[in-house]
Amino acid sequence: MRILIIGGTRFIGRHLVPLLLDEGHDLTLLNRGTREFPWPEANIQQILCDRNDTPGLKEKLTGLTYDAVIDMVLSDGTQAKDIIELLQEKCSQYVMISTLSAYAPPYQCPVREEDPLETNTANAYGYHKAQAEEALMAAYRDHGFPATILRLPAVYGEYDVQIREKYYIKRIIDQRTQILLPEGGVGAVHREYAGNIAAQLAFLLTKPETIGEVYNSGHHRVQTYRALVEDALAVMDHKMALYSVPAPLHPAVPDLAWPMLMFQSTAKLEALGWQEPFTPLKALERTIAWLRQEPDEIIATHRNKERHFDYAKEDEVIAAHGVLLR
Repeated sequence: MRILIIGGTRFIGRHLVPLLLDEGHDLTLLNRGTREFPWPEANIQQILCDRNDTPGLKEKLTGLTYDAVIDMVLSDGTQAKDIIELLQEKCSQYVMISTLSAYAPPYQCPVREEDPLETNTANAYGYHKAQAEEALMAAYRDHGFPATILRLPAVYGEYDVQIREKYYIKRIIDQRTQILLPEGGVGAVHREYAGNIAAQLAFLLTKPETIGEVYNSGHHRVQTYRALVEDALAVMDHKMALYSVPAPLHPAVPDLAWPMLMFQSTAKLEALGWQEPFTPLKALERTIAWLRQEPDEIIATHRNKERHFDYAKEDEVIAAHGVLLR
């Protein structure tokens, strides 16, 4: 199968590209070329272009056809309209990576594919993703544009530039003996391992009936934040006292630890026959192995700043307000 991947060199693509190569597909990657290409020895074609450069995209894609296009970075309705015009009748299936953030709050859990999409422009990321989705689905209804949409929850795994799991894994690596969990870690925010997403994308390409459909991604099992921490302790064979504190007193609540429920139904995807190759525990083992090799000084993005690892402040809060859980 001739597959064009738009993006693909940063995070999920680092899982997807090797998988598709192993399956024997003919790959082309379209991106700006601003990062070191991870597979210099592989037989992969590369098209250098900024996807916001519409004339450049038109020039680069003119005369080319693909069996499938996987768009890792489609961000808004304008980009969607451009890509629809460029790829109409030039691919057999187009898969967009979307997000749980495209749904409109308040969320009903589990969130289902038919639930309303974001219309509030204040949530710019979710709103623009929703606009892109709506443009694709309109093109499918109006003239058969072969779009499929996969909505992702919080993604983690090797090569994650945001390092969502670092808050608790670093504490175990640092041999901390106690950890602070907001509201005892009762929050459950849906996650998905990047390796599973790569497999889902490859799976969708084998299912022509998915054209014109939207699917939620996510682990079959949704864990609380406390369960994540306990699984990591088991994987790393470490003992740690867990303390609960009211969320407003927590010095820096980590990204996945807010005391809320936010998860989406994966029943529609599983009805196609999808089964995840990596369970949450197996995926956590692989993530921990990768994170142990990363330079410890890397504190990435707003999700991992120095304040998230202020152990002295954390110990003060535990001493003053912590309730021992185990």
